[in-house]
Amino acid sequence: MEGVLKGFFVVGMVLLAGYLLARYNVLGQQGTKVLSALSFTVGLPSLMFSMIVTRHITEVLSATGLISIVTAIACMAIFAAVGALRRWGTRRTVIGALTTGIVNSTNLGVPLSAYVLGSATYVTPIMLFQLALLTPVALTILDLADPKGHKLSVLKVLSTPFRNPVTVAAMLGILLSALDVKVPELVLAPVSLAAQMTVPLMLIIFGMSLHGLTLRGGTGEAAPTAVAVVLKSAVHPALAWALAAFVFHLDAFSTFVVTACAILPTGQNVVLYSIRYGVGQALAQSTAVITTVLSVPLLLGAALLFG
Repeated sequence: MEGVLKGFFVVGMVLLAGYLLARYNVLGQQGTKVLSALSFTVGLPSLMFSMIVTRHITEVLSATGLISIVTAIACMAIFAAVGALRRWGTRRTVIGALTTGIVNSTNLGVPLSAYVLGSATYVTPIMLFQLALLTPVALTILDLADPKGHKLSVLKVLSTPFRNPVTVAAMLGILLSALDVKVPELVLAPVSLAAQMTVPLMLIIFGMSLHGLTLRGGTGEAAPTAVAVVLKSAVHPALAWALAAFVFHLDAFSTFVVTACAILPTGQNVVLYSIRYGVGQALAQSTAVITTVLSVPLLLGAALLFG
């Protein structure tokens, strides 16, 4: 239990730093946009490549990894169905779906996994799935969903993944990992160094985005936010627990690992994507804030239940 609180304290201090930067306008009006661009074009691609290329992609196929994938896809599919029925728009629905499926596996999952579960490797399958598979597909859809309604050429459709630094880094990492190519240390070292800025940078961006944010329904995002929060904080962990206990028949500790990973709140990279693409920012920010707050008692409850 002490480990859970410690993880939240570490993350909270960096979030607070970001909030104070925005509160006192230290980086100016364009600060969030500049940092988001830096993270999106340099930090995230570096993180994705360095993490994927140093691990075998089959790690995603473990039982815990498979459960994480199935539950994430299920929650995103439910949100997408609701979004389609309510006509929330393609890009807005994609951002909302990501808030239910992408967990904070890096910024919060790594420290909590290390402190509570004893090893940071428990979140590796989730990180690989989110970075190598889920994120590239989602960003491709965001790129293809032209808000002006112009007809897209076949060439533009086919080239979309290759014009996005995040998807390019993921695909290159997967290719080299699948071919078992050993990347020279001289090449990997600077990439890994650049990747190290991503976690604190994304936390700072998220903290800055909280300044001036209201969680009232006046933004027009009350309904999608409510759906996203219920799916992320209730349905997601409940599905993970049910699959682990009754379908895969995992032991108590493994069931706790799967459930705890599902309880992790919405990842800050979803906020980054919403800022980058200029859509669903209030939805992403509000869901991330609410699920982060809810994850504290939920994680403590899971620790007591399985402890």
